[in-house]
Amino acid sequence: MTNLKRELIQIVEIDIERCSLTYASAPCTAVLGTSGVRKCYNCFANCQDTDNFTTSTETLRFAMNNDGLPRDERIYPALAAPVTTNPSMINLGGVSDKTGPLGKRARVTVRLQDFQNSDIWFDRYQSERVDGTAQTDEGGYDPGKRGTFFAKLRRRFPYYVGRSLRVLEGEVGQALSAMRTRNYVISEWKGPDAAGDVTIVAKDLLDLADNKKALAPETSTGKIADDIAENDLAVFDLEPAGVGADYPASGRASIGSEVVSFTRSVDTITLTARALDGTTDAAHNSGDLFQEAFRVEGVAIADAVYDLLVNYAGIDASFITLADWQLEGERWLAGFDLTATITKPTGVTSLIGEISQLGVMFWWDDINQKILMRANRPLEVGETAPSLSDSSTFIEKTIQNEDLHEERLSRVLLWHGQLDASKSATDGNNFRRVSVAIDSEAESADEYNQVQTKETFNRWLGDGSDSIADAVAGRLRNRYRDTPQQITFTYDVKDDANVTLGSPVEITSRVLTDDTGNALATQMQVTSVEETIPGNRLRATAQSYQFAQRYGFITENSRSDYAASTDDEKTKGTYIVDEGTLVFGDGTGPYLMF
Repeated sequence: MTNLKRELIQIVEIDIERCSLTYASAPCTAVLGTSGVRKCYNCFANCQDTDNFTTSTETLRFAMNNDGLPRDERIYPALAAPVTTNPSMINLGGVSDKTGPLGKRARVTVRLQDFQNSDIWFDRYQSERVDGTAQTDEGGYDPGKRGTFFAKLRRRFPYYVGRSLRVLEGEVGQALSAMRTRNYVISEWKGPDAAGDVTIVAKDLLDLADNKKALAPETSTGKIADDIAENDLAVFDLEPAGVGADYPASGRASIGSEVVSFTRSVDTITLTARALDGTTDAAHNSGDLFQEAFRVEGVAIADAVYDLLVNYAGIDASFITLADWQLEGERWLAGFDLTATITKPTGVTSLIGEISQLGVMFWWDDINQKILMRANRPLEVGETAPSLSDSSTFIEKTIQNEDLHEERLSRVLLWHGQLDASKSATDGNNFRRVSVAIDSEAESADEYNQVQTKETFNRWLGDGSDSIADAVAGRLRNRYRDTPQQITFTYDVKDDANVTLGSPVEITSRVLTDDTGNALATQMQVTSVEETIPGNRLRATAQSYQFAQRYGFITENSRSDYAASTDDEKTKGTYIVDEGTLVFGDGTGPYLMF
């Protein structure tokens, strides 16, 4: 019998932006010898007519020097080693202090070996470099004997940060379009060094929202041209001339520590209200900064985060299925509308992290190329979690079980109703309300005999909303009331579709048992996925998903009582149980309102 062994290959793709025009051909107005001494390389850094630069995307591909690479593709055999991955990790409920507000970003490291290259594939005027017609400062030369591929590429394309990088994994003979593809953006580039080593680091798409890269509101530069007295709905110009174009036609702004509302016509500002959002009316001097504020009022969570990611972090809207986000919000976060004024430029990741504390998670799906959103909630009616087990999923002797004692919570304090938008968003003294959820039984001597508190501050609920804050605090306490368990396991790529980041799963294993020692099917949620052997094996981490209660949903009054209802109706509805026995006729317990 023939031993059929899969031959795996890994290909790295990097997108670069290039001009689709031809040098000196209309609409390109560059003239050799006048605009420059040599023709460009169709990259913006060396463009001689930037006004007419016409962007197109070209893809460079790299692989290890193995047999079986697709012959119909231009692939440089420069990959020096398999791509290494540090997985992303979701911060469920914002409880973990070990990861950032949006969890930990996935990170891949690509190691390449530099090489001499004739530029035939890259330079559209390569033959003209050889015969000398592409330059006026020297005669012809051989591009293959000048410099190396990556040294030249880095000089020609220095604007690589934030550009797309993809890792394709498949088998020999497989089309690129059929390979498993993971998507990232470039964050670092080192080399080539003296040995020709090049290292490129890329992270998942949410890295574009990093606090150092994206701010909301954006930094304003306009200054008031005149002094402004207290209580004066003044009319004044912004300077320097023309800076008004950077401001909206109306909105809110801060001058010093005072928030005002305004309208704008060209460079002229008319104040329409003073001392908003709990700030104090004050006099201001000419030259003071007029800083636009980021303002949301009665906006759904999905829409607010979409605005931050697309309009402030610059993430392409095609990576977000807003309609799915809105459906998730309408179903599980109904009434969770946001009202807040952010007076100073603040990192987008931090702002979304604050919003996430209201019981919602956002993460990057590197396979489906989407940013996903899920509320901190039980399974949807009819939703089933994939079943994973020792016998069918886990590679033998790879499963590990750990108790996350630091993440257990017995009480949650959620401060809300910010007093002054210009002051601290993390100091209880600047909030008017606090919602407290305590599980006294969990703190009792018979159980954990310990208080474990999570204190959060949230400025997104306007003057305060007890209904929202109480629900958020209660849900978070309920989920982390008992010590969360974390399972780490290795599995084959054949089960890849059943283990996706953020998804609920049902795990049956000998490391999770009932009192008798029988394996106990346990609901968990996947918090990280890492590929350990490209195209072959993966390792995942999952955390206990403590929503095993019986949840009720508001239904029509005309529905039959419990005994006369179908099983489907019982699953999708809510029924009142006898307050004395707390048991229905079939022996089941009461519903829990989510």
